[in-house]
Amino acid sequence: MLVAWVAINFVATTEGWGLTPLAERGDTVSFAKAVSVEARNEAQGNLVLAMLEKGKVMHTDTMSVGKPVTEESVFGVASLSKWVTAVGVMQLVEEGKLDLDTPVSEYLTRWQLPPSDFDNNKVTLRLLLSHTAGITDGLGHSGFKLGEPVQPLESHLTQALDADPGKSGKVLVGIEPGTKWMYSGGSYNLTQLIIEEVTGEPFANFMQRAVFAPLGMEHSSFELDRANPALAQYFGENGDEQIYPNYTSLAATGLYTTLSDLVRFANAQLPSAEADPAMPRLLSDASLAAMRMPEANVDGLDIWGTGIMLFAPNGAGDNIVGHGGQSPYLNSTVRIDPATGDGLIAIQSGNKEALASNLATEWTTWKTGKPDIYVLGNTFPAMIMRVLIGAVVILVSAIALGVFTSLRRKRKQG
Repeated sequence: MLVAWVAINFVATTEGWGLTPLAERGDTVSFAKAVSVEARNEAQGNLVLAMLEKGKVMHTDTMSVGKPVTEESVFGVASLSKWVTAVGVMQLVEEGKLDLDTPVSEYLTRWQLPPSDFDNNKVTLRLLLSHTAGITDGLGHSGFKLGEPVQPLESHLTQALDADPGKSGKVLVGIEPGTKWMYSGGSYNLTQLIIEEVTGEPFANFMQRAVFAPLGMEHSSFELDRANPALAQYFGENGDEQIYPNYTSLAATGLYTTLSDLVRFANAQLPSAEADPAMPRLLSDASLAAMRMPEANVDGLDIWGTGIMLFAPNGAGDNIVGHGGQSPYLNSTVRIDPATGDGLIAIQSGNKEALASNLATEWTTWKTGKPDIYVLGNTFPAMIMRVLIGAVVILVSAIALGVFTSLRRKRKQG
């Protein structure tokens, strides 16, 4: 009975028993209407949203409490930068300039991982991109305010001056590489340095040449143009307008882009058979499939590939994949189904909670009928508590029943 209780709770949680999608599964038009209603009801600043079917845009929505935004408005997208960076790495892998499983020390001359209790030569790009390299920096980056000097990359790797409160900000190997998933912005700072080392170019220049230009992402950059009239307002608490900081950590959090450019990027991550044929390609289908292969597992669930998040099984032997990004009052997300070419893209500012990710979670539930990794992260602790309480009840009941049965047997014998 105890085994059955545990199994039922695990299946109910991971399969999403009781989840109610915004619209009937398969009814794309109704879901598009419902997700726009939810977005407009919840958005407190500005928001841009697109839904894809087989790579093509089938629905868009935009809103703002201030300056109007469009599909061509430029937003910061925080950690969504990491997926874009990983695509740049895979471009270099296809060109033979990088290998995912070579010790990163072989690519570095400007800086090296500091000595640790572990073998630094086990740190590879595959592990860096999947947050399994044992790097324990805990970054998060706050960035540097206008007028403050921006810390050089090598110095930042040694001790980030813009580390989030309570985080070490030191890029070093603190646990055995390859043994545990631990989110690490510093892993992407190190990746940024590796790209600069092997290309001989500033990171932003390489990404412009190797990723944005080939994909026609004309409004995307790792260098912020503050004078750009298309730059969307960045709303913070109570609708106050914020100023984007400057970043050392470009690869981890420094991308500025538009909804229309992210549509192009999302298409380039789909298998060629499922993408919009009018959109340009970059990586081979084999490289894209390799990025989607699970590299990190938490509580028995695959959550990360090579630079890409695995949100939920798609029912076709693959996963809903993509990446999100979050800074204070700013949230972005791209999610795609590689089996169908469907997807959802959203960027917003002004909400304390992660509205764009919440909308993408609704899309994932509607698309798959299953909870995504964010929902599971919230429901797993409750499930474990429920299992423990139930286990105690079952064990106490079993003991009580055993005692009662024994006493009854003794009475009969007496």
